[in-house]
Order: sequence, then C-alpha cells, then structure tokens
Amino acid sequence: MERNFIAYLTCALFIVGFIACGADSTDETDKQPAQPSTPPTTSGGGEVVQIIVDYPAEEAAIIEAFTLHAEAIGTEDPNKFMAYWLKSESEDVFVAWVFWAGAFEKHLGWKAVKKGWEGIFHIRKGNMSVDINSVAINTTGKKANVRGSYRWAVNGIVTALMVKDREEGWQIKQADYTGEKFGKQIEEIENPAYVNPPPEDE
Repeated sequence: MERNFIAYLTCALFIVGFIACGADSTDETDKQPAQPSTPPTTSGGGEVVQIIVDYPAEEAAIIEAFTLHAEAIGTEDPNKFMAYWLKSESEDVFVAWVFWAGAFEKHLGWKAVKKGWEGIFHIRKGNMSVDINSVAINTTGKKANVRGSYRWAVNGIVTALMVKDREEGWQIKQADYTGEKFGKQIEEIENPAYVNPPPEDE
C-alpha cells in the first residue's frame, strides 16, 4: 500500500513538473513582441494602412458623375445638377466660365455656384454633353482631375477637380469651362497614382 502511494506521488510530481516546464515555455513565447502586419510609419507612431483602390472602377464612376451632371444642366433644375457638387461654402468650391458675353466669371462656394447656373440660364439653355479625355486619380482614390470637351450653347474645353464623399460618391469641387484661357483655375493633383490615358513618355 505504501509502495503504491509513493508511486502515485512520484507520478504526480513528475506530471506537475512537466506542466510547469511547459507553462514556462509558453510564457516565454507569450512575452515575445508581436510582429506588425505592416511596417510602422515614420511619423505619428501609427501603422501604415495599405489602401487598395480599384482605379478603373473609380474612373468609370467619375466619368458617370460628371456626365450625369452635364445632362442635369439641361433640366435647369438646381436640385438635379447641384446634387453633383460638393456642398461647401469654401472658396475652394467654384465654377469658372466665359458664358456671359465672353466675360470671365468665377462663382465661389456652393450657393454662388447654384446662383451662377441659375443666372446663366437666362441667356443659355439646352442640353449639355461632355466627352471626357483624361482622368487622373490620387493615391487614396479620393481626388481626381478631369479634362474633356463640352457641347452646350457654346463648345469648349472643361477641366475639373472631383472629390469622393463616402456617402455621396464622386462630386465636383471645381469646374473651369474657360479652356484655361485665363490661367489654370483647377487644383492639380501632384504625382497622381493613376492617369488615363498614360503620359506619352511612359
């Protein structure tokens, strides 16, 4: 009986020791720092978040929004065409044109853009159409430069800056219908991640 007790005690001590050694090994592993899934940023101490942008899909959405805006101009209904504009009173939101007797005009802020369109309908009406010639999108897929031609009561070159709102989708922030005859009006994206068509030197 005593021999059996000693055997049980020995086995129990062996098992407890084995578990303790295994636990120590596990604890050492747990103390190792976790490897970051992405390398840390050089500023702010945060982690780099990889942004995946489907540029062709964004380009198609940009062209669709700008085309629908042009079509809505023909309705002369601000509730329709102003839905495609970024609703902000910042002076960074504007439209520039020479529709009024060839004079340069620039309307700053969402309300002024709306009034500008409503005013111009007194002398220019009809359907507007656009052909987009190029699209450039920034690295985050949130800003885009658009260049194309328009046909309305007059024909010409249009350039625009569009921004992507999470809820509203792509919206016009700046539009210039002067063909840059009065200098560059539109904010240009520096080093765009996507350009279509690609630059000729590539």
